[in-house]
Amino acid sequence: MGELTHRVVACTYVFRGDKMLLLKRATRPFTLAPPGGRLEPLEDPFAGALREVREESGLEVEIFGVAQAWFGSFVPGAFPILSINYLARSDAGTPRLSDEHTEYVWVTRKMIESREIETQDEQGSGFSRESILDAFERYEAWMTVGKL
Repeated sequence: MGELTHRVVACTYVFRGDKMLLLKRATRPFTLAPPGGRLEPLEDPFAGALREVREESGLEVEIFGVAQAWFGSFVPGAFPILSINYLARSDAGTPRLSDEHTEYVWVTRKMIESREIETQDEQGSGFSRESILDAFERYEAWMTVGKL
């Protein structure tokens, strides 16, 4: 078997109305990010996305599509990942955080656009503002025309 080249991660942009759920990481880079994490060996990415949302926020969601696929590192110099980022909706429930996070916030597009909420640290670690805004755009398109 060959040498490991990257890890596979599933993240989910969870929306409720016009707001997106972001969780503050309890470890470096201590940034706000959508729920997500590494897949288990042989785990289907869709199933992994649902599991990660449930484990990290306690919410049940309806996933309706892939927003982005991304290859790189959230922390400069770290082992690379392939991230599959989904769009989902959660209509009810209060998030219950796992020990991987210290707080949650429901953010609007305007909060991200105005930089009231930052998703990257000074070194550029974390989710890019552009990725978050792209997810808002794709979600709004889905809600308007029913497709991504």
